[in-house]
This record gives sequence, structure tokens and C-alpha cells, in this order.
Amino acid sequence: MGQKYFPDRIKVNEKALLLIRLYYMFLNHFKLDASIYILQHAVLKDVVVRYWRDVDRLHRYHDISRINRHKIAGYLTHWICKLRPIVVAKNDEFLSDPDMALYINEIFAVFVAVARIQEYHNKNGGKKIKVKKETFDTCLYNLRYRPVTGDMLSMVYGFIEETSLVER
Repeated sequence: MGQKYFPDRIKVNEKALLLIRLYYMFLNHFKLDASIYILQHAVLKDVVVRYWRDVDRLHRYHDISRINRHKIAGYLTHWICKLRPIVVAKNDEFLSDPDMALYINEIFAVFVAVARIQEYHNKNGGKKIKVKKETFDTCLYNLRYRPVTGDMLSMVYGFIEETSLVER
């Protein structure tokens, strides 16, 4: 077995801080109580380490010098959904808003992915991504209950981007 890749600590910390900022934007966007949903920083850091290992694999073994926004979104989504860094701290939340409580990590993962793709459009074209509710719901269900890979998700995000761009 080859030597395990450990990503640069600075890259890991920068990406983890970005995800923490996105987490608070996510809470604000969905008007969620930060005392009910807790972001586990150690798990989030593991999400980032595993993401960077996937990126390194693409660089080393597939000779891809720069990965695109869809792959970034796909790999981040995959690891957020797999490792589940957000926990529900109060069980009564399952009674008051069961879908949000059940799908919290999947919703956050899609939020992060769309934010990443939107960042590209903010810099390069000014179009806005607006994901249809049916597409969003289908995506959440599949992220929760179906086996998906980062590569599969990168294709999904490519399709979502193609069909979701609207003028501002």
C-alpha cells in the first residue's frame, strides 16, 4: 500500500473556515436556530481532509491539474453527506420540523455546492442559479438514501447548473 497523503494544514484550515462561514450563512438563509443544530468542527475538518485527498488523487493519478467547480461541489457534497458534521441537539426539532432535522446535512451540502458554483458565476457572468424545488427535493432524497460518489455528483451539479441559470 502506498503512503497516505496528508493535505497541507493551511489548505485544510482555509477550506474548513470557508465551510464554517457557509454554515452560518446557511443557518441565516433557512432561519435556523444555532442552538438546535450544532456543527462538529472535528468532523468538518475530516470532511476537508478527505476532500483534499480526493483532489490529490485527481492530480496524481488522473493527471488533472485543476478541478472544475462541479468536481469541487461534488466531492464536498459527498463527504458532508457521508460524515454528517451537523447534529440535531434537541430532539423536539424532529417533531416541529422533521424534514429539516432529518435532511440537515444534505441541505447544507447542496447549499455549499450551489454557493461554490454561484461564486464562479458571480466572478464570470453574473447569472444566478435557481434550483427548482422538485430538483432540490430529489437531490436531497438521493443524497440521503442512495449511494452516490463525488464524480456522480459533479455530473449532477453540471446538469443542475445548465438547467438552473437565470438572469439576475
